[in-house]
Amino acid sequence: MSALEVSRREQAAWRTRELVRRVAVSAFGTTEQQEPVEGFHGLSRPGLDDPLAGVRAGRLVADVAAGALRDWAMRARGVGHGWDAVGQALGLSAEYGESTRGAAAWEWLMEHRPPPPPASTPPAAAVWTCTTCRGRVRDSGPFAFHPDDRETGHHDDCARRCGAPCVAP
Repeated sequence: MSALEVSRREQAAWRTRELVRRVAVSAFGTTEQQEPVEGFHGLSRPGLDDPLAGVRAGRLVADVAAGALRDWAMRARGVGHGWDAVGQALGLSAEYGESTRGAAAWEWLMEHRPPPPPASTPPAAAVWTCTTCRGRVRDSGPFAFHPDDRETGHHDDCARRCGAPCVAP
């Protein structure tokens, strides 16, 4: 596959993101708009005028997908696939701590306990662009008292950062 070819999996992921945007528009009353791609003159991508509608739509799609995932796993079991094969289809490794892949698949699908991330997973953080200063912000969550302790990357003169209230976690 050349560098310009896109796998079927990537194409499906793009269609799923498009579906989430369409659900946000149809079910949560937002409108789609084009937003510029930073660093590329004249290039834009689809966005939403209300990002929270996108969050709601993403949650709805995730809930429906989780139900479909369990349904397809039960169908796989019905035709004779074992829990280990289901775990392999989920992308689980052969061993999960003290559990087997099959046990981890059961815990995920039936007990709603997703497997723990691999030990090499870096600490959780979100990265987003501040619409006030255009800085790339690394956000460690709402767990620190002062904004400077939970968000890095705002420009020094960012009005949003300078005016951000200190909120207890």
